[in-house]
Amino acid sequence: MEDLLDYLRRHFLAEPELLARSGVSLDTLRGWQRAGAAPWPSYRLTLAGEAASCMGAAALSAESAWYPWGMLCWLGQALALGGEPERLRTGFESAWREGLAALELPPAEAEPDLAAVWRDFLAGSYGVCTRAGLPGEVAQKEALVLLIDALTDRQRRPGLAPAERERLAWAVDLLDAVAAPFAPHERAGSSRARCVELTRRRYLGAAA
Repeated sequence: MEDLLDYLRRHFLAEPELLARSGVSLDTLRGWQRAGAAPWPSYRLTLAGEAASCMGAAALSAESAWYPWGMLCWLGQALALGGEPERLRTGFESAWREGLAALELPPAEAEPDLAAVWRDFLAGSYGVCTRAGLPGEVAQKEALVLLIDALTDRQRRPGLAPAERERLAWAVDLLDAVAAPFAPHERAGSSRARCVELTRRRYLGAAA
């Protein structure tokens, strides 16, 4: 548990700190979340235990909510746009496409399901797997995972040609920059473990 709390304190904002830094009230945040204008927390912790001393023992419980640092930027946009869900969704899709375009990858065979991406964003899911949880990072993370899996056949290919290794190294370095470190209990099954750490060991001659 201490490892998880340390991870959250280093990489996320607790809800009270988010509200203090953003100037947004809890009522306003909840209203935006219920309206589909702002993400819910990426992590929710419920802690229960007992405090004991020479004065006796007492049962304790506490709940906390944690958000990626990019939530500050998102709340700033929400304030500027009056918390209007459709305008915020349009801005999300625009930033998503800009993040993807910055990679200069060949066009995808199929149009991405941005409605599903938007739902996952609002659920707080991308705060778990990207460093800031912002749209451009989301687009790049998803595209780079697909590229790495395609180049390596999901890490099953026995080897790569030099040009493929160069392309793979580029993709892995970029994914390393946008993918979250992941919480201790999630690390082993994460995209980082497979597409960054395992891929570097297997194909790029690098230690994890």
